[in-house]
Amino acid sequence: MSVSEFMGGSGIWCGAAVLLWLAVAVAGLLKRKYSGSALSVLTIIGCAFLLLAAIFGRNCSLAFPLPWYLGDSRFSFVIDPLSRWFLAIIGVVGIPVALFSPGYLRHMRQRISLGFVWAALALLLATMVGVILAANAIVFLVAWEVMAASSFALVIADHEQRDIRRAAFIYLGATRTGSAFLMAGFLWAHQLTGSWSFSEWSLSGVSALGPALLIFVGLATKAGSWPFHLWLPIAHPAAPAPVSAIMSGVMIKTAIYAMARFFVVGGSFSVPAIGPIILILGAISAFWGVIFALLQHDLKRLLAYHSVENIGIIMMGLGISLLGKRYHVPLLAQLGLAAALFHTLNHAIFKSLLFLGAGAVDTRTHLRNVEKLGGLIHRMPWTAGAFVVGSAAICALPPLNGFASEWMLYQGFFAFAQHGHSVGTRMGALLLMGWLALIGALAIACFVKAVGVVFLGNPRSQQAEHATEAGRGMVIAQMLLAFMCIGLGLAAPLILSPLGKIAAQMGSPSLLRRTWTIPIGLLALLLIVTVGVLAIWMRQLSRSLPVRRFITWECGFGDLGPRTQYTAASFAQPISRIFGAIYGYALEVTVKGRHRRHFPETVTAETMHEAHLETKIYVPILKSIHRMSGNFLMRLQAGSVHQYLIYMALVLALLLWIGVGR
Repeated sequence: MSVSEFMGGSGIWCGAAVLLWLAVAVAGLLKRKYSGSALSVLTIIGCAFLLLAAIFGRNCSLAFPLPWYLGDSRFSFVIDPLSRWFLAIIGVVGIPVALFSPGYLRHMRQRISLGFVWAALALLLATMVGVILAANAIVFLVAWEVMAASSFALVIADHEQRDIRRAAFIYLGATRTGSAFLMAGFLWAHQLTGSWSFSEWSLSGVSALGPALLIFVGLATKAGSWPFHLWLPIAHPAAPAPVSAIMSGVMIKTAIYAMARFFVVGGSFSVPAIGPIILILGAISAFWGVIFALLQHDLKRLLAYHSVENIGIIMMGLGISLLGKRYHVPLLAQLGLAAALFHTLNHAIFKSLLFLGAGAVDTRTHLRNVEKLGGLIHRMPWTAGAFVVGSAAICALPPLNGFASEWMLYQGFFAFAQHGHSVGTRMGALLLMGWLALIGALAIACFVKAVGVVFLGNPRSQQAEHATEAGRGMVIAQMLLAFMCIGLGLAAPLILSPLGKIAAQMGSPSLLRRTWTIPIGLLALLLIVTVGVLAIWMRQLSRSLPVRRFITWECGFGDLGPRTQYTAASFAQPISRIFGAIYGYALEVTVKGRHRRHFPETVTAETMHEAHLETKIYVPILKSIHRMSGNFLMRLQAGSVHQYLIYMALVLALLLWIGVGR
């Protein structure tokens, strides 16, 4: 396709968005202390262009002619239903993030370069578009690496704090590791096919297993899936809240896009073992994320662990889809893919909403420790309302969007139980349904804790006592996302149309139209009417009966203070004890006082846990690598010019040997 034809389709909107973001990046670098209102507007316009490309654009492809080459591969891009779905996700999340950012970054202007943050954010958006549209491995890797570099710059923006520098370099190490696996897989696939173009990769059988596994490990590392999730709950809390929203809501989903492209829709790798691997790791990741989220007292770290959980849920959908392809059950394959993609969109929306809510709380209280918050529903009512909507959505409560996508996943498990080729697979499908229900119950417990401790009760600190509502732009951004959580839940049957177009890329007509069995609009109407009738009845009852006010019974101790309230640790303790063997849960109680046996002066209780995966596996491995690499470098860098010349000669000889061999 020519450049003019590409620009006549969706390409012109994508190109305009990227050019606007590159202009924002240049302006941000030139004016490092710029507050960013104009940059925010330009970023929003770019996201709007991207939404136009996703909704109204046409499928098209483009390969630039000479001299637009990267090595022996051309700059080539493709826009199809799958890439348009992810372009829409970037646009949908980018608009409220850009609207929220000026007000949020204002409280950090003494510590960070605002222009630099806007430049890195714009570059991150542009390179995510490059990853989504890339039609060959070289363009994909270039965009992937710039995306990693720009997100690292955003994480380390507040670099004066030691913890943030540590988190940023852990994230950088994880991206380098993931990219190494990805590059190795791409090189292997190129060696087998002789091409860098994804459309020419059609590998199957034993020969495809090696590159497929390497590519999957690289993508799973970027997605933050178990057991490669170590960086995610460290890096996301360290980044500014709008950056956390973009990284958790969109950036890690580029890995989901690549999984869907390579293994499900595109057919680049047809490996029967990949489906069960993705399904099992997804199930473990979902459970692992939610049980560790229950233990967290840092609000953003709690949300980061829920990203691990939801990535696991998305991967469960992809795994079910691959099993449907393996057993030639088109309905199962399409349901799994549709559930995964729909939940990708929904998670992007409600997780961005929750991170922005946490950022609004941070700007007004300068606290993220939930044990020091409380009572914010009276001081930040709009933020509290939006956070409650996001919490209900992530817990998959009807009629919100999280329920809609998880219901599709349940339908996939139903289909698997019906069409499984053996009793074992059917039992496995039923167990997966129970597993997903358990994860949902734990998520509800976690967000009841978060909402109750942060927004209800009495303030637990002076900062929470004197908090005020966030700025207008920050509130509008949160309300926009909250309305999308509601709207996508009610409009779920309409979403089946674009999902059906993506499912049709798998080779069979879409079967999704007849799978939606819940009258979600009617149920929502009945819920609204029921709540309204109860509210009117209670209002009439309050007018007819006298109101009596009493103080809470305080057992003779006088006025109850904030310390008598439930804490986050005490709320989560019963559930944490059940799964304590997984993370070494322990409770240490300290009683102090001269006559502490009968008259204690102070009583403190501290919960402790240990992430065995990190402490027992990753830390020893990293220490061994650090020790061995240090010894190796000491011998390699001996300070001898003659030794360095020998190294150069050996490398030159190796390159000549490789060149002659080819």
